[in-house]
Amino acid sequence: MYRLFSRKSLPLTVVFTLFLCLFAITCARAATPKMENPKEISWHISALMVTYDNERELYVAEDNVVITGGQTRLEADYVEFSNKTKDAFAQGNVLFISGGDTITCNAMQINLLTEKGTINKGTIFIQEDNYYISGENLRKTGEFTYDAEKGTITTCNGDTPDWKITGKDIEVTIEGYGTASHTALWAKKVPVVYSPYLVFPVKNKRQTGLLFPRVSISDKRGFEYEQPLFIAISRSTDATVYAHHMSDRGTKISGEFRYVLDDKSKGMMIVDYLDDDKLGDGSDDTQDVNYGYSSTIDRTNHERYWFRMKHDQALPYGFNAKLDIDFVSDSDYLLEFKDGFTGYHDTNSGFETMFGRSLDEYTDKTRKNSLLATKSWSKYNLNIQALWYDNVVARQQNSDDTTLQQLPSIEFDGARQQIGESNFYYGFDSEYRYFFRQDPNPSSSTPKVNGQRADFYSRFFYPTNLGKSFFFEPYLGARGTIWDTENFTDNYGNDKDIRTRGLYDFGAQLSTSLNRIFNLNNSFAEKIKHEIVPKLEYKYLPEEDQDDLPYFDDIDDIDQLNLIQWSLTNTITSRKKGRKADGTVSNQYKELAWFRLYQNYLFDWDKDAVDAPEKPWQDLKLKYELNPFHYLSSDGDIALDPYNQHFTEIKVGVTLRDNRGDSIYTSYRYTKGSTTHTWLTRFNARITSYLMAYYSFESDLEDDTTIETRTGIEVEKQCWGLKLELKDESAERTIAFMVTLNGIGEFGSK
Repeated sequence: MYRLFSRKSLPLTVVFTLFLCLFAITCARAATPKMENPKEISWHISALMVTYDNERELYVAEDNVVITGGQTRLEADYVEFSNKTKDAFAQGNVLFISGGDTITCNAMQINLLTEKGTINKGTIFIQEDNYYISGENLRKTGEFTYDAEKGTITTCNGDTPDWKITGKDIEVTIEGYGTASHTALWAKKVPVVYSPYLVFPVKNKRQTGLLFPRVSISDKRGFEYEQPLFIAISRSTDATVYAHHMSDRGTKISGEFRYVLDDKSKGMMIVDYLDDDKLGDGSDDTQDVNYGYSSTIDRTNHERYWFRMKHDQALPYGFNAKLDIDFVSDSDYLLEFKDGFTGYHDTNSGFETMFGRSLDEYTDKTRKNSLLATKSWSKYNLNIQALWYDNVVARQQNSDDTTLQQLPSIEFDGARQQIGESNFYYGFDSEYRYFFRQDPNPSSSTPKVNGQRADFYSRFFYPTNLGKSFFFEPYLGARGTIWDTENFTDNYGNDKDIRTRGLYDFGAQLSTSLNRIFNLNNSFAEKIKHEIVPKLEYKYLPEEDQDDLPYFDDIDDIDQLNLIQWSLTNTITSRKKGRKADGTVSNQYKELAWFRLYQNYLFDWDKDAVDAPEKPWQDLKLKYELNPFHYLSSDGDIALDPYNQHFTEIKVGVTLRDNRGDSIYTSYRYTKGSTTHTWLTRFNARITSYLMAYYSFESDLEDDTTIETRTGIEVEKQCWGLKLELKDESAERTIAFMVTLNGIGEFGSK
């Protein structure tokens, strides 16, 4: 069986403050297995002076005493050890090591077989998560259990820890929980919070229990309290139930179920349900619920829900299947619940981490649902898919739904491969699709009909060298397509069901490679290689009248091509000696810079044609990636109109950083003819080794408005952390903080 990712949990309610209601996080700790039978362990004693009482089988050792056996080690100034009972009394600079945990104390009485005993003025150190448990009178009640009448708990190093918890009747179980009564949280030497009872985790194995809650306040939902309950079902399945109470809206109940069947089969499903006290029907008392999005319709439903699921499954005969489901009650839901444990952002992040696949954007009103089966060979690939787009607005309004579905689609592709022993190569793409609309409308200006289509496109290549310097590769392609439609009448009044089309295309590319190696032999690099690849590509596809064909997607209306493209690609790579993790020295290569400059020229340019480009020369485009130094990196896409020298597209990002951890990131986005014209900048300032401040802003340069600003500080100490952030958006202002006590938990509010 396979383990899921660890969830930190807590089964008991803890009161720290009026705002902190629960402690919960299970800390990672795996108990060290006992490798030997205790009764068969051989005990070895070494000291500067050792005496032995034969009658009592008692060893008395003094000065630099060390007793070892199995994974246990006892060090002290003075030790009495009974070879009969395995009881030991140690005094003076006592150090007891069992597995990865240690005890230091003035004196202790312990049985080395049962590992039970008493500890005087000692400290128990639990290596995992850096736990320190100190007290006047401690007891080791078992191999992995401890208790104390009075003591302190912390995960901080030093005699005066940054934080500690003092309490009475402390009990600790490694790979379990610790409990204490009448506890107080101290910041250095100042008591901060009192709690009558405290439970804290000392493990990371998944276990059923309450997770830490989330508390926030919203002008649209009122006071919010979101409480998760984690359920460890088995080693390979678990679930989480969420209760999200909103004082102005009701209680949203959510359930999340995760499972792993084998190394290729796993799944996650999440469902939300809310009986909303408010509507979004545009009336005076509810219009604020719609968040002011002009793209959303009035919401008249109280019952709201969202079901999403992803599943990967290994099938017989080498097939693999992927299932994606995304079904939401209304178009406002994802806009309204972007944040939170089961909000859009956390859900999307969880799916990306577990499956490598994301959800549609939360603004999309049409949600994709898919079932895909695939099989791959060395040179061929088969995809069988059923694709359903759920039109949320049409379903919400109970209106006609002409959304195009594909039930099913079948693709069979052949990778480029050699034909026998010849110098020719070929590759092909083939597909069959059945297009379905729930409410077709063949009488509309752009007929929306149902039908099916089969398409086969193959290309043949002849790569060859021209002399010693140039590479030349011509190709010839052929495409055949057939349609079978229902109730389709073309522009010429033809209503036949079966239609066909044949197309051909051809082209060629000519390229060469120029390179030079520069010897530097310095700390930056030993050698630098600069490679230049100039290339010319020609593509031709004749014009074909396709007005008599139905239109489902781009394959049904393929534009003519008669263009040549020139490109110039530069790559700069460094090489220097580097040491691997295992200590060996080898060559290390780094791409310092890559950029490609290219442009198209249209031969059959017709300025009077419909949708014709303004000039035969297309935009001059540049794509680049720069990473010359560890403190500088940049990437971007830039397009320039060659006739008026105006930019038509700019997407550029630059990052500057230093060894301290300071950094500046800025990006500029502009697209001609659209609303995309933004500027984003973020500053990170490492004030000290543990304190960082940041500020970011994003502006809409088109409207001269601020989209969002964020200001915050982050503290990262050895045993605790703090984050405080102020976020200001056009529709909402948020203040959030989070405090983390390593090994114990975290708390915060928004």
